[in-house]
Amino acid sequence: MGRRLLRVERLAARIRKIWEEKRNSAGQTYVHHRVSEYQEIWRNVAAKVGARFTVLADSVWELELNGKKTRILNDKLEFDNPVTLEIAGMKPLVYQLFAERGLRVPEHRTYQLDDWKQAAEFLKSHPKGCVVKPANGTSSGQGVTTHILTESEVKTASILASLYCSDLLIEPMIPGECYRLLVLDGELVHAVRRTGPRLVGDGVSTIASLLQVDNEFRRSRGEQPLDADRDCLFTLDYQGLSLESVPLHGQAVLVKSVNDPRRKCVEVRTVYNDVVTHLICDSLRHNAEAAAKILNSRLVGVDFITVDPTVPLDKSGGVINEVNTTPGLHHHYDAAWESFPEPAPRILQSLFSR
Repeated sequence: MGRRLLRVERLAARIRKIWEEKRNSAGQTYVHHRVSEYQEIWRNVAAKVGARFTVLADSVWELELNGKKTRILNDKLEFDNPVTLEIAGMKPLVYQLFAERGLRVPEHRTYQLDDWKQAAEFLKSHPKGCVVKPANGTSSGQGVTTHILTESEVKTASILASLYCSDLLIEPMIPGECYRLLVLDGELVHAVRRTGPRLVGDGVSTIASLLQVDNEFRRSRGEQPLDADRDCLFTLDYQGLSLESVPLHGQAVLVKSVNDPRRKCVEVRTVYNDVVTHLICDSLRHNAEAAAKILNSRLVGVDFITVDPTVPLDKSGGVINEVNTTPGLHHHYDAAWESFPEPAPRILQSLFSR
C-alpha cells in the first residue's frame, strides 16, 4: 500500500509539473528563453573581434574569422565531447572523482524514491537542513529542494526530484554564498557570486528591526520584501546570529544566501549578480582548474559554496557542489551596461583555435 500511494503522489506531482510548465506559472527564466539575448551577445563579440556572424537558424549561428569557423547553438559551444558532457552531469560520480583527488565535496547519500526513508535517516544527522536533488543530468535548479527539515519534506522533495531522474541525492545545507568559477583551457578566466542581501547595523537595533525597516523601504520602491524564512534563519545561524542579535555600528550582516523569489525552497535557480574574480584565492583557483582537468573539460563552470572565497575550503568549510560544462555566459555580465560577458572574446578565440 505504501509504494502504491507513493506512486499516486508522484503521478499527481507530474501532472502539476506538466500544468505548471504549460502555463509557465513557475515564473522561471531558463536558458532556452534567452535565445535573443545569446544571439545579441555573440553578434556583439563577433563585431568586437572582426568575425563574420551568420544566422543559420533562430538559435544556431556561425562565426568565421580568417577562414576558421565555429557554430553556436544558443548557450552551447563546440568545446567538449559527448562523454565529457555526460559525465559532468553525473553528480555522484563527479563527487567521487573529485574526492579521490582531494577536492572537497559535500557529504551525501544516493538513493531511489522507494528508499526515501534512507534519506530521512540522513537528515537526522543534519538537523540544520538538507538539500534533495536529482543525481544526474539536470540544471537550473530543476528538481531541487533546499532547507529540508522534516521527514515529510524529504518525501515530498524526493517525489519532485524523481520526476527528473530515478537516482536521487541528499546533501546537508552548506553555509555560504554561491560562486561560479569559469575555467577555460585549464585556466580560471572569470568568477561571479550570487551576492545575498545585507543589512548594516547601527549598534542599537536588532536584526529583526533592521529587516523591518529595510522591507518598508523595499515596499516603497515596489520591490519584494525579505522574509525571515528558513534561509534567513540558516544564514544568520552560521554567522552566530539570530533575529534578536544587535549588530555593531557599520557591521554588514548577510541575511539571505539563496535567491528564492517564489519563497518555496523549490527549484531555486542560482542567479549570479557580482563579478568577484579579484576575490578568489589561489587555493580556490587551483581547485577549479583541477576540477576542469579531472573532467577533461575545456570550458566549465565550477560552483562553490563558501563563506569566504579568500581562504581555502578546508578553512571556510566550503565545498565544490556542482559543475557545468555548458555554463550560461549570461551569468557573467550585466546586460544593462555590458554588450557581452568579459570572457566571451577569449572564449571565441579559443573556439577558433581548436
